[in-house]
Amino acid sequence: MDARGGVFRNLAQSIAVLKQFLQWGVLFGLIAGNVVAQRPADHAERFNPTGEYHPLNRPPDNLDLQFHLRVRYKHRTLVAWGDLYGSDNRFYKFRSVSVTEKHLRFATQRLHGVTYTFEGTFLRGGNFATQDPPLGSFLLQGTLRKFVHGKKAMELTTSFVYYVGC
Repeated sequence: MDARGGVFRNLAQSIAVLKQFLQWGVLFGLIAGNVVAQRPADHAERFNPTGEYHPLNRPPDNLDLQFHLRVRYKHRTLVAWGDLYGSDNRFYKFRSVSVTEKHLRFATQRLHGVTYTFEGTFLRGGNFATQDPPLGSFLLQGTLRKFVHGKKAMELTTSFVYYVGC
């Protein structure tokens, strides 16, 4: 009977240990599930001005003038690129672009002797696409310049209408 009693005692102890192990596993699983399911607040509202920008005051000879800005984060660094739809229905890719939460600057590649530059200020922060701004919101103000063979051919200082686009 002692051998049988020892076996049952060992079995009962093993079951008790197993129950405790399972309880801890469930507890850790719940905690880990909550941590993984929550996105950090700063990530959800990370600055992202990706979209289309149309000048409020357009030059009469180029009513389709607009630019497209794309932004993403790579290793916590803001990376931006885009293009401008300009004269003669051509796309001018950004040669250089600088984006901060306050400012946007870019210069386009030269195409048939034409380049554009822009310097402006964002009027709002956050992720523009998820904020659901009213259609046609002014989220950027700045100066767009057109150069033809190195000479300034246009300077337009205005607000820019934002559309989610891209």
